[in-house]
Amino acid sequence: MPDQTDPTPASSADAIGISDDRLLHLRAVGRRAAELSRELFNFPPEKQRAMFVLGFLHDIGYEYATDQRQHEHLGGNLLGCMGLDGWQVVHDHGDPDIADMSDELIILNIADMQTDGRGNHVTAEERLADIASRYGKDSEQFVRATRLTDNLRSQLAARGKNAETI
Repeated sequence: MPDQTDPTPASSADAIGISDDRLLHLRAVGRRAAELSRELFNFPPEKQRAMFVLGFLHDIGYEYATDQRQHEHLGGNLLGCMGLDGWQVVHDHGDPDIADMSDELIILNIADMQTDGRGNHVTAEERLADIASRYGKDSEQFVRATRLTDNLRSQLAARGKNAETI
């Protein structure tokens, strides 16, 4: 079940919300997650479709977050309260400190790191450069994204997968 200690959702009027660009990002992350689930882990078609849904919904918490650092937990909790399998993947995405990520969490994180804010496919290095240009290289956002990328490469290598996938 979702963690009840996570931030209380704001009303939509006070929240960051979901912009048209973020909708493009959501769709592209969903599509990339479906592709990666097939390419990296040979998931069956129904699981590929489920990964599209998780990718499409991974940033849903922005609709209720007043601080971008809240969106993962708010979104995961919302999906968990609805009984959606995979809510924990949404809840945990973007966290560089998870030592043993599930295959689904690896897929979602890679798809997110390979999709810019307008839904374009980019390399992880391009995504990191974009984050650095928006927030600065000393920002929490850039430091966490860099650590996440390093962790993803380690997780892939530990599974015998090509760490350069990210």
